[in-house]
Amino acid sequence: MSDFQRDLEASSSDFLRVVWPAIGPLLGGGEIVPVESVADKGMATMLDQRSGIDAWHLSRDKQVRGIASRVQWGSTAWNTFTVRYARHSGAKTEYEKRKNDIYANAGWLYPHLTVQAYIGGSKAASGDLLSVAVIKTKSLIDACDQVIRGEVDKRKEGGFRDAGNATFIWLGWAWLQRSGYEIKVLERERLAA
Repeated sequence: MSDFQRDLEASSSDFLRVVWPAIGPLLGGGEIVPVESVADKGMATMLDQRSGIDAWHLSRDKQVRGIASRVQWGSTAWNTFTVRYARHSGAKTEYEKRKNDIYANAGWLYPHLTVQAYIGGSKAASGDLLSVAVIKTKSLIDACDQVIRGEVDKRKEGGFRDAGNATFIWLGWAWLQRSGYEIKVLERERLAA
């Protein structure tokens, strides 16, 4: 199994275990179906890499929408969204693909919602959910454009982060809320209640 497949499975497992139970009620309930559970490995990889969809949200009223999820493990909840902006290899990134999918007006499939979650501990080690946020993918890409245009305080609210082989845009959840973006946030205090 490749590192990509292992990461996909760990993320999907923890998404089902602790993330969906926390955010499901905020999104109207229903069922979450990981892409790899309804598609062969090749199709699951293609949906993830081409459309960014990690799971399907099946609503109670028979609607379906795609969800992108990013799960990060560790002791710190950074309370930011991170979007891959550039790869040193030159390969297309999450930012480029979603921006094209959204604005090409060609009906390309992309996740309607993006979820970022922070889980205590290491991958698939049964850690607790530290925090999670949900935003419309289009809103997230629009906010990324604000970072690119220099309209965000890059020290506190959003900016660029180099991660060796790629550059990411990061956006603070608090800034997104203050800026009027529709974002749902659950932090440890509300998760424990």
